[in-house]
Amino acid sequence: MDPWDFEETVPLAPPYEPAQDAEEATSRLLADYDPETGDYSYDEDDAASEVGQLFDGAAAGPSHGGRNALIIVLAVVLVLALAIVGYSWGRTHLHAGGVADYPGPGVNSVQVTIPMGASSQTVASVLFSKDIIASQAAFVNAAKTDTLAWGNVQAGTYSLKTQMSAEQALQALADPANRVRNQFTIIEGWRTSQVFDAINKATGVSVDDLKAAAAQPMSIGLPAWAGTADANDPLEGYLFPDTYEYGDNPTATSVLTPMGTKFNQVVTSLQFVTKADDQGLTANEAVVLASIVQMEATPKDMADVAQVFLNRLAIDMPLQSDATVAYANGITGTVWTTDAQRALDSPYNTYLYNGLPPGPICNPGQDALNAVVNPSGNDYLYFTLVDMNGTVAYAKTAAEHQKNVDQLQAWCAANPGRC
Repeated sequence: MDPWDFEETVPLAPPYEPAQDAEEATSRLLADYDPETGDYSYDEDDAASEVGQLFDGAAAGPSHGGRNALIIVLAVVLVLALAIVGYSWGRTHLHAGGVADYPGPGVNSVQVTIPMGASSQTVASVLFSKDIIASQAAFVNAAKTDTLAWGNVQAGTYSLKTQMSAEQALQALADPANRVRNQFTIIEGWRTSQVFDAINKATGVSVDDLKAAAAQPMSIGLPAWAGTADANDPLEGYLFPDTYEYGDNPTATSVLTPMGTKFNQVVTSLQFVTKADDQGLTANEAVVLASIVQMEATPKDMADVAQVFLNRLAIDMPLQSDATVAYANGITGTVWTTDAQRALDSPYNTYLYNGLPPGPICNPGQDALNAVVNPSGNDYLYFTLVDMNGTVAYAKTAAEHQKNVDQLQAWCAANPGRC
């Protein structure tokens, strides 16, 4: 049998046509696109499958031209795959205009502190540093778009999540429920030693660190004129009583600065320096008198009591304030004093020395500060409680005052244990 007469019984593989295969691969990619969702079901596995099929086809097409075509086709398919994957990522992570944003709702819990008076750009920077937002621009845009929510964002510490969308982060900051209430409260009339103890208990900041920071009053936001001449207690009278929040890692300066800043804001709003001068006082002297008024009167009587003391100062009459004697003796919790305590030789003893003591005896609140620079205008020289329900009687003469004191003593006798 002539070998060349051999009849072919095994079918030959169809000729390899790379261009046609590329066209089919591209068609399959486009067919995966869903116009309603904008998604491609095509992913890396699909790309590997397409490439594998092309290599399978190459095995059947040994021609040099076919191999060159294969390289071109592979390049086209890989470019298409990368483009589709990139589009899918961008659609998830970018706003229109190319601004990066996380899809949300967030991953891990994180706390962030928003400083007082921060702009949207500053807030965005803080959030970005904690990986809460994908880009600062996304948050700034959200704040511009939703001005109502941005207007509700307050300074403080918030509990948020990493990788939130900018809009979600904005809404979370606008919701008071997300604020972390790390805070301490300073009571009107507390001495600086009590203030430092309360701060130490709440924040863990040491009293020594607080004293060191207090040595530089202007560094914590107080006005240039504020502070006492007492190097051991330069902030007595100037730590404004209020409730204050603090961040995750408080320092002496960070917890004292809001107090100094608040004091500055209050005295500025009261035109304190100018109005103190109208009363014949320096601003510091007015704070000293306000500290005495704080301990001697309730808010409803502060303007009258302040005027009584101003009237005494005007005629060089001793103030005779038991509150200053209590301070001199290191007594807290009462302004009642004994003869022995009133005999103590101290510049804070206003029974022994005329005029104001050398410094404040406590940290006064806004009512007391306001009373000193806006006194009632009365012409009394004396005042006293006539019962322990808060009723105050005023007098112009010592004789009238004694009658009021007698009334108080009678009330105390009728109400044992109340005085």
